[in-house]
Amino acid sequence: MRRGFWQSAFGRNSRYRGVSLLCVIVALNSLGMGIISPVLPLFLEQEYGVTAAEVGIAVGLFGVGRLVTSVPAGFLAQRYGRRRVLAMGAAINTAGASMVSLSFSYVWLTGWRFVSGFGGSIFLTVATIYLRDEADPETRGRLLSLQELSILAGQILGPLLGGFTASIFGLRIPLFGQAILMAASLAIIVTALPEPRRQPEAPRRRLGGGAAAATSTSAGPAETPARTRNTLWRLVFSPAFIFVGLFALMIVANRQGARLSVMPLYGREKGFGPDHLGLWLSVTHFPQFFTTMASGYLSDRFGRKTPILPSIALLCLGIAAFVWAGNLWQLLLSGVLLGLGEGLGSPAGTVFFADIAPPGLEGVTIGLLRTFGGVGTIIGAMSLGAIADTTSFAWSLWVDAIILAASGIGLLLFVRETYRRRPS
Repeated sequence: MRRGFWQSAFGRNSRYRGVSLLCVIVALNSLGMGIISPVLPLFLEQEYGVTAAEVGIAVGLFGVGRLVTSVPAGFLAQRYGRRRVLAMGAAINTAGASMVSLSFSYVWLTGWRFVSGFGGSIFLTVATIYLRDEADPETRGRLLSLQELSILAGQILGPLLGGFTASIFGLRIPLFGQAILMAASLAIIVTALPEPRRQPEAPRRRLGGGAAAATSTSAGPAETPARTRNTLWRLVFSPAFIFVGLFALMIVANRQGARLSVMPLYGREKGFGPDHLGLWLSVTHFPQFFTTMASGYLSDRFGRKTPILPSIALLCLGIAAFVWAGNLWQLLLSGVLLGLGEGLGSPAGTVFFADIAPPGLEGVTIGLLRTFGGVGTIIGAMSLGAIADTTSFAWSLWVDAIILAASGIGLLLFVRETYRRRPS
């Protein structure tokens, strides 16, 4: 029975072999990032004596790579193939993580965090494109949610493992663990991952003239560069692109700025140690695992907007619970609420963008979504850290909750539904 399962998931003739292997690769990357998530702010503060704003910069620079590479990564994947560009991103991420583990100064660590984020952005952008290639509109929500589930599988164990490892062996050891896990994911890409079953190509112009040759069945009639640019501008100025992008931005800002930067420092001020904070981060990811599956099902069954409102409510309640937490059980309750909320909301932006992607621009569209996430990382980590330095940790979290709620309500009010299942 066990052999049958592995053959069906990873065998060479399996329909979803690529999806299964990609989920393992994403989970390894996520485990690496999860190991350092409760440790990095404490390591920076203890090793280099930096402020909360400087911690935010080191955490946020990981997302700057996403800001500048997501769209080029989508273009390269469209032109040269998903697997090749995926391996390139994993290799850069591995190099950056290795250098972070050997850091001897704040500037060195921060610079290599940027390099690691540069590669991680390429990797995650192309992973999303890969899954979109494998999905139909009727299964898109569930199949794309597999990426979130794979990330969560690593992040549930990662913070717990990182927190306890740091408590026993020191704050630097989890940084070495991240580098090893990144290298393992690169090895699987190079040796085992196939190209996706359906891989649309970007329209390419003939060398001798202005007419374009349609190189993909999904691209439809021949495209000129001017028509492609017009299609892209219509996409960028559409309400769905703007409001869904802002909501995706704030989901990432809450995760990177609040949960991974401000909240660990606030928790230390409240008297919680690295092991408690590692347990708290693991608890945020465990319920998120189940609501991510629910989000994909709800999107495919009742429409893409369905998970948004409960996501906003749960995230805001989780922020409030953290601010008021005075003991471990209250801290863990805040983690459960935050995990439930992000699990419902995070896949929604990806599915929306996959729906509105024009033929021949699938990679670029997903890259633009990842760019919103990069902006969210920068704004979240740096801005919330700066607010915490000038006012208080609590005020920075209240600002985060207000803006997050406003972005979700804007999506509900101004974006038309992109998919609703037809009755049988």
